Amino acid sequence: MDLTGRLVHFWLAPGGQEALNEVIPGGSDFEALVMEEDHVGLWIWIPDVEYQSREVTLLKWEYVASATLEYQPEVPRDRPPVGFRRSG
Repeated sequence: MDLTGRLVHFWLAPGGQEALNEVIPGGSDFEALVMEEDHVGLWIWIPDVEYQSREVTLLKWEYVASATLEYQPEVPRDRPPVGFRRSG
C-alpha cells in the first residue's frame, strides 16, 4: 500500500522511540502526513499547531511498530462482459 499523501497514526517500536526522542518528544505514538516513501522508510511531516514548519523527518521502517489510517477502496470500473460471441 502506498502511504504517500495519507495522514497516518504511527506507534513507534522501542528503538524508534529512542532514536526519535528529540524529534518526536513525549510519546510512542503520533500522527503525521506521509510525504514520500521508499525502501529506507517514510518521509513524514508532523503537523504542529505552534509552528508552521516545512521540516520533514525520515521515519525508518524498523522504527515503526504499527500504523493505522483511513482506507477507502477504489470503486471498481465497469467492464464489458467477458465471454464468447457468435459471429453474425
